[in-house]
Amino acid sequence: MNNKRIPIGSKLGTQAILNRYFVRVKKNLGQNFLIDQNVIQGIVSASAIAPGDQVVEIGPGIGSLTEQLLLSGAKVFAYELDSDLPQILSEVLPQKIGDKTLDEVFKIKLEDVLKADFKTDLADFFDLDKPIKVVANLPYYITTPIIFTLAESQIEFASMTLMMQKEVADRLVTDPGTKDYGPLTIAVQTKMDVELALNVSHESFNPAPKVDSAVVVLRPLVNPPKIDNVAEFNRVVKMCFAQRRKTLNNNLKQLTKEPKAVLEELNINPSARPETLTIEQYIALAKALTIQR
Repeated sequence: MNNKRIPIGSKLGTQAILNRYFVRVKKNLGQNFLIDQNVIQGIVSASAIAPGDQVVEIGPGIGSLTEQLLLSGAKVFAYELDSDLPQILSEVLPQKIGDKTLDEVFKIKLEDVLKADFKTDLADFFDLDKPIKVVANLPYYITTPIIFTLAESQIEFASMTLMMQKEVADRLVTDPGTKDYGPLTIAVQTKMDVELALNVSHESFNPAPKVDSAVVVLRPLVNPPKIDNVAEFNRVVKMCFAQRRKTLNNNLKQLTKEPKAVLEELNINPSARPETLTIEQYIALAKALTIQR
């Protein structure tokens, strides 16, 4: 690495690029550029990037995180919605990384990641038989849909290291019995091991958002819980949380005439609130209700 190179993700580096290319931040795309090298290195460290790793990045922006992923030896495929950025990235990212040219280790596609066909997109750039990681600073307004898109894709990603709004991160990592526990917690934790890697101040961005962020690492569970009917399971969980302040007995009346009997059969207090049940209890409840019908 050239010691004279100013990191893109520094205050000075970012401002220089914004000025040079007359970049206007597009709020409708949720653009907030990282300007804290400690945070960027924290993300790279949390994702455990090693030379030769294959990484999907979502929303590279002006390359703050992309640059450090490449310098860590990763091969990066990026999805971007802003058509102004690919040309900027091609000029500001290092043109040579080790013995590789930028084109050999970096590829960008202008596409909404929610509509992506990962296998087709990545087939001619990555070896699909080898692990693929996701590393991204997610736009706040579509964080949850992106998480579900990644979790349900045809590719089982080795890990997903994602920066998101702190409020959403809290919902992913929480336990039963807390105010943050809900359908998103359950949907993710039935498939993934979730770890909070670091908290990030809103001051680490340009422009600074009004709320803080957090970095979460998600890895596929080695032994995920067996759910016989995922659609039915999700329906039951959603119904239980339809009105958080109501008891399970009241919320389930739309699914069965005798919710109290079903709950008591499972040794679940009918007067319990939905956030108190474990994932295992929700699996048992969904199974019991399916059998009853």
